[in-house]
Amino acid sequence: MPFNFAQVVIAAFGAMGISTLAYFVARVIGASMEYSGGLFRNLDFIHIVRFTALPILILGFLTFLIGRAKPGFCRIAQWVGVAAVLTSAVVQWFFAEDWGTALTLAIMHLVVAASWYIAVNYSNRKFNEIAALENL
Repeated sequence: MPFNFAQVVIAAFGAMGISTLAYFVARVIGASMEYSGGLFRNLDFIHIVRFTALPILILGFLTFLIGRAKPGFCRIAQWVGVAAVLTSAVVQWFFAEDWGTALTLAIMHLVVAASWYIAVNYSNRKFNEIAALENL
């Protein structure tokens, strides 16, 4: 087994919790959470749940399945996921109606990228340590 899937679940719900906190803080300080283009016009609480936890859980499960056959895939998935999330974070600056919304969304994307990186990296490192001990 390449890694423990429970770590991905913990990372997904941790990222969702921190992103939810950022959302409510941004709303309190006056961020509009509105967009001039893109998939939707408003960012609501349900969007945070859908676009934070679900992608990490689904892609983490796919990484788990593929990583069982090819453990090296975990390292590739780790960096591809971080690159995709960071690219998406930059896009927020073009569509957000105000700086508060753009900054909040960028912070949420950084939280998701860090959560994905830590979940797959720590899991992969643990697997490598166990595999090295078994080869002794």
